[in-house]
Amino acid sequence: MADKNKVPSKEKSDESLRKQAKKLVKNKNVLNKRPTHLFMHEKSLVEIPNPKHPNHIIYAYYHNNYITKIENLNMMYNLTHLHLQWNKISKIEGLSNLTKLKKLYLSNNRISVVENLEGLKYLEELHIEKQNVDNSDTLCFDPKTMIFIGASLRILNVSENKISDMAWAKSLRRLEVLIAKNNKLENVESIADDLCTLVCLVDANFIGNPMCKKHRYKEIIIARCAPLRVLDTVAIHNTSRTFLQNFDKVIRLRQLNEKNKIKMTPQGVEDFFDLNMMPGPRAQSALSIAEFSNQKPKISAIDSTYTFMPRAFWRNKTAASPRDDVPPMEPTSLSKKLIGDSQGTLIKGILKRPMPMKYI
Repeated sequence: MADKNKVPSKEKSDESLRKQAKKLVKNKNVLNKRPTHLFMHEKSLVEIPNPKHPNHIIYAYYHNNYITKIENLNMMYNLTHLHLQWNKISKIEGLSNLTKLKKLYLSNNRISVVENLEGLKYLEELHIEKQNVDNSDTLCFDPKTMIFIGASLRILNVSENKISDMAWAKSLRRLEVLIAKNNKLENVESIADDLCTLVCLVDANFIGNPMCKKHRYKEIIIARCAPLRVLDTVAIHNTSRTFLQNFDKVIRLRQLNEKNKIKMTPQGVEDFFDLNMMPGPRAQSALSIAEFSNQKPKISAIDSTYTFMPRAFWRNKTAASPRDDVPPMEPTSLSKKLIGDSQGTLIKGILKRPMPMKYI
């Protein structure tokens, strides 16, 4: 009986040892596991502290604090998301080593210049809205920085920054979404010309700008920006976009006609319609037309968004002119020789005089 009681006691001890071993393995895994998310938001921080395991951090949250300077982030090589909104940061710095950073949030700070982002070669999103709300300083953009991040940036939010022009955005060739609400954008024509170089822009939002109240604001933006699909949170229909682009083309051709004073002669009319209905690549944007000669105009495209038309296109023109179908009024010299030779001999089947009506 004693041996029988010993057997279940051994089994129970083995099970308890197994459970203890599992607990030790779990605790070891927990100790070896490094945190990937660093939550330092809403802690009344004045400066960024040094993290314990900077190489393992992927998401860092420092928003809603009193941070005045970006520092102690040089060791976060694997960081992809950085939240620094709602602080008191006055300058962008200390981000050169964050080569894997994809999303940067800097809204509601005191930044005056977008700079020192040359090391962020994978940056896709930049949220820098609502800077210097208390004063009248306008947000400026460093050209060197914009050229560098233009190779990767897809989403940009610059709302409520008192911006008055969009010339700085020409180098953002990969930009897909632009949010520029509640700024000081007024000149629709210049802004449309600046945005027409953004070949990937599909969504733009300009709500709250002075230019939104001007006549034909949406028509001009849609006509100049060919890839645009959404304007001010409203989808653009394909039929409307095609019509507005063609209409804008005709209007600009008329303006060029008046500017260069094309004479309303048969040759001038033919040149105008050849330009407007050419069979080759269409010039859908501004063309600079030189002085018209007696033959053909000299054309050069000044907009990089659309197809360039070489001058040799006019020399190798394949479309027939309406005048080419008009038959000649007088017989050629070859037809006269076929009718009769110099000795007066007649060719068979051809009469010298017309037949009278009674024989017909």
